[in-house]
Parts: sequence; C-alpha cells; structure tokens
Amino acid sequence: MFKSLFLIVLTVIINTIGQFMVKTGVNRVGAVNLLDYHAIFRALSSLLVLGGFVVYFISAIVWISILSKTELSWAFPLLSLSYVITVLLSPVFLHESFSAQRLLGTLVICFGVFLVTKTY
Repeated sequence: MFKSLFLIVLTVIINTIGQFMVKTGVNRVGAVNLLDYHAIFRALSSLLVLGGFVVYFISAIVWISILSKTELSWAFPLLSLSYVITVLLSPVFLHESFSAQRLLGTLVICFGVFLVTKTY
C-alpha cells in the first residue's frame, strides 16, 4: 500500500507541475478560442505548454504502473490531491485569488481523501 501511495503522490506532484507549466505557457500566449486555429497553434508552439504535455505523459506512465497494482476506486480519488496543491500554490505562483470558500472546499477534499485512504 505504501508503495502505491508514494507513486500516487508522485503522480499528483508531476501532474500538478504539468498543470502549472501549461497555465504559465497559455498565460504568455494569451486567450485561446477553440475556433481560432492561430491561437491554438500559438499555444501548442509554446515550450511551456509542450513541456507540460511531456510532464503529463510521464504522469500517465506512472499512473499505468499504479493501476496495474491497485484498485481504481481507491487510487483515482487520491488524484484530487492535485486540486489541493493547485489551490494552495496558485495564489503564490500565478497570483490567483484565494478565498475562505476555496479553503473550505479544499479541506472537504482533504477529508474525503483521508476517508478513501482508510478503505485500502
């Protein structure tokens, strides 16, 4: 169980890094409309966005290993820890807003993850 939990935490960290890379890249490119092919091309040409996708791919490889050894119904809810990390780090690195309501939602997620980990 501890090895699976370690790999899940690793996946969460890698996935979150990928999210921040893509978001930073898109922030530099500007708004992307799904019907604006030039904007999509600009976003996909960003090294940060491409790097974020590479990081996602690495995360997917680790995730395959996890799923080969654990129950999906136990492992998948633990990925929501990436929400927690993102909520806590976005104000610091992306200068996004943070509120008591977001904090409360984040604590609910943490409690849910705690309950799920107790079922393995």
